[in-house]
Amino acid sequence: MTALTTFTQPIAKAIARRELQYATLSLTAFISVLILMTMGSIVRVTGNGLGCPDWPLCYGQVVPPFYASAWIEFSHRLLGALASVQIVGLAVWARRAHRREPWIVVPATAAVVMLVGQIAVGGLHVIFELPLQTGWIHTAVAMMIAALVAAQVTAAHPAARELSARTAAVVARDRGLPVAIATTAAATYLLILTGSYVTRTGASLACPAFPHCGAGSGGILFPELINIQMFHRFTAFGVALTACVTLWRLIRAARQERGLRAATFALTLLIAVQFGLGISNVLLRLPMWSRSLHLLVAAMLWAGLVMLWVVVKRGAASAQATVVST
Repeated sequence: MTALTTFTQPIAKAIARRELQYATLSLTAFISVLILMTMGSIVRVTGNGLGCPDWPLCYGQVVPPFYASAWIEFSHRLLGALASVQIVGLAVWARRAHRREPWIVVPATAAVVMLVGQIAVGGLHVIFELPLQTGWIHTAVAMMIAALVAAQVTAAHPAARELSARTAAVVARDRGLPVAIATTAAATYLLILTGSYVTRTGASLACPAFPHCGAGSGGILFPELINIQMFHRFTAFGVALTACVTLWRLIRAARQERGLRAATFALTLLIAVQFGLGISNVLLRLPMWSRSLHLLVAAMLWAGLVMLWVVVKRGAASAQATVVST
């Protein structure tokens, strides 16, 4: 027995080390994606979307000329290249070392597929001089990539795996939690898409007051913009209510599970901050800092819900497997 233990311990340590390395790379990739989206938002709100008027080059050059607008846009491209290398690296690593773990290999592969589409849409967005449609799709795909990378962080990180193992008892107390969290995440994604549509259509200040619209005569001149803005607001209230109910259910079921309670607190804080940023966008007339942070916090909230769903869903699967085996 001692000889067997001596033989297996180094193997177990090596496996644990590789898993931690993969988790670290996935976390780094996730942070890179968040920074990339924030930089993309800065490019948009500063009006430098065509800082490089061609693609994939910039003014026909690999290294752009020393124009401020060109380098703001080019910085976004450089960050995109860095994030792309990390995402592709995760997929290759997942196929080699985690091919029997669908919770890792499926989102890793899907992220690469989404990445290829995102690069194509980004190029078309520049070539066709920033049309609404490609900009909206660009945001939608970026959020999907963020969620897929976040799912890999949750599936690979040892702490998240341990939390999933302990979540079986939580799901047993409220078996509807996985569906509730998935519904909340889907509603949050829809909210992000409506927000992007508000921005792309120029409806951000169609209602210059809060909580009422306060459009005045503008409501007669631009009723379609009012409708777009108010639909986003009503969707935001609906998502906030859904999220609060879901997180309250999680708190009640989690009881003494500190990891889930901490996640609930963090997501609740993000919801509060996001609402504050949305209000400041209106009342302060779209300051650049608030607009950029609004997108970043939205991405963090969406990805956080996806990560929470992965934890709870894996816990539910583990509990079901235990029941079947017994």
